[in-house]
Parts: sequence; structure tokens; C-alpha cells
Amino acid sequence: MKKQFLITSVFFILACMSFQSCKKDEVTAPVTPPATSTFTWKENAGALITADSAYWTTWSTGTGIRAYKGGMQNFFEINWASANNTSLGAKALFANNGDFTFLKSTDSYDISSNQNLNVTAFTNNKLSGNFTFAVKGGSITSIEATFTELPKK
Repeated sequence: MKKQFLITSVFFILACMSFQSCKKDEVTAPVTPPATSTFTWKENAGALITADSAYWTTWSTGTGIRAYKGGMQNFFEINWASANNTSLGAKALFANNGDFTFLKSTDSYDISSNQNLNVTAFTNNKLSGNFTFAVKGGSITSIEATFTELPKK
């Protein structure tokens, strides 16, 4: 009888441990990855190029975007008037004024005439928009770009 009791007890303990170790996994909602910032452009309507890094910035007299690919091998500096000028709409850029500079290798590009950049969204301190510019300074004659949720730096 003691032997039967011992066997039953061991079986009961093992069964309890077995059920304990087979705990049902918790069901969690899928996690939506955070939106990532992007700055992409095309030169002369060619292939889409994505910057390694991009952000927007501001100072006492202006607001701007900086974007890099391959360090300074492909670098954009875009500036428009007024500090924290993130309202939606067109932002005037002036030729030969330092408002637009694109460095590609050893070439430096400027807009060929006064043009507008479009701010299409500004949410949670992140800037989105686009532009299509005629440029001068080398073999590139047009640059089309889109920027999405650029963080402030």
C-alpha cells in the first residue's frame, strides 16, 4: 500500500510539473515598427537614391534640411527664411543665395532660378515634403526629392 501511495504521489507530482511547464504563451498584438525618416532623390529622372542620414534644423533667421549619402560625396544643404518655419506649403528658395547647395563628388550645384520647396506635413516635430528643381553646376540638370518624417537636430 505504501508502495502504491508512493507511486501515485510521484505520478501526481510529475503530472503537476508537466502542466506547469506547458504554460500557454501569451498572445500579444503585433508591434508596428516606428516610421523611419527618409530623404530620397533622383538626378535627371534617373534611379532613386536614398540618403544615409537626413534631418531638419533651425536657427535665428532660417530653417533647413541637411541630407548625406556617403559622407560629403552626396550632400544637400537647403535653407529657407524664418526660424522654425515648418508650416505647410511652399517655401521660397532663391538662386545664387545659398538657399540650395548639392555637392556631388567635386561638383557643386545651385538652383538655376528661384524655386519652391513644399512642406506637406509636420507632425510630432518631424518634417515631410518634396521638391523638383532645375539645377546648374555640372552634368545634372534636375533633382526631384521627397523627404519623410525628418527629425529635428
